[in-house]
Amino acid sequence: MLQIKQDSSFSHSHPGQQYVPLKQLNVEAYIKSFAADVTIKQIFRNDETQSIEAVYCFPIEEQAAIYSFVAQIDDREIIAQLKEKKEAQREYNDALEYGYGAYLLEQDEKSQDNFIINVGALPAGKECHIYISYVSELDLVQNGSRIRFVVPTTIAPRYDPNEGGIISPGGTTSKYVSTTPYTIGFCCQIEKTNVSRVSSTSHPIQIEVDQENVYVIKFAQKNTHLDRDILLDIELASNRSNTIIAVEPGAIMVSFTPTEEDCQHAMNNVETTNEFIFVIDCSGSMEDENKIGLAREAMLLFLKSLPLNCHFNIIRFGSTHQALFNDITAIYNEKNVQKAEQLINQLWANMGGTEL
Repeated sequence: MLQIKQDSSFSHSHPGQQYVPLKQLNVEAYIKSFAADVTIKQIFRNDETQSIEAVYCFPIEEQAAIYSFVAQIDDREIIAQLKEKKEAQREYNDALEYGYGAYLLEQDEKSQDNFIINVGALPAGKECHIYISYVSELDLVQNGSRIRFVVPTTIAPRYDPNEGGIISPGGTTSKYVSTTPYTIGFCCQIEKTNVSRVSSTSHPIQIEVDQENVYVIKFAQKNTHLDRDILLDIELASNRSNTIIAVEPGAIMVSFTPTEEDCQHAMNNVETTNEFIFVIDCSGSMEDENKIGLAREAMLLFLKSLPLNCHFNIIRFGSTHQALFNDITAIYNEKNVQKAEQLINQLWANMGGTEL
């Protein structure tokens, strides 16, 4: 639920807890292979007699990347721009001081899977339509036989050791509730290629199969509440290729799951040359939580585990990319292993940004 910000200049006339009712919530998704494109539509209405500033905290899957944030009031459409956090907050506050409508979407610093929307100067009696779009890489489960799609809809309270108890999510003053008065609409299109079955352990669903290229998944019940996350399991065909590729303009995603037969064939076939190419993210974000240090440890383990006479290479990337060897791969011998160890021990998060 969207909450009126209590310390805002727009909320002084009504003390106590105030809420803007969430009138409508819809989730639309398109799944191709193991990539999902999701759009969340939220419609809020200000039933107060004056303009308000409101704060809304909502969950998004941790692996997701938001690429669009649009707000609509009447015939006005506001498309968000990506800016540095402090700069965006400053511009948002400046707009409110001049009485302009403003919208701010930011990631919760304490919880990477929660986002906070600030809706400033929402006029009395007006509706605000919020559209948030993101892409996400889906998980392969059940030994690679299924793809799992999850849409978080609830935010559980979290324990804060500094406070010694349960706190509200996103640093808001919201109270945790186990039920909500509003419902959610859901429509998901799943490309049929390599898919044998779709099921849900979270909600009753209906599956439309009459379209040529996609399955259309909807809730079987009209009034579905936000009391649990949405979960879809997409079972892959048994005769599918173990290599799944999703290609979009400017991007490609590949998943390869070797079978036991593949491994046995590679081990028994002496004529087969095994190649291993390690691609390591060395962008600035890898400095957080010592990710680059963990990457070093993992690479040293992989390097020592490679079979004799195989070929390998190590590619670092950030704003640019650099390979250890000029050739595509080099033979795994003592000399090349020493070069690789030197590179790995000097891995740093110093190659700029990935811009992914």
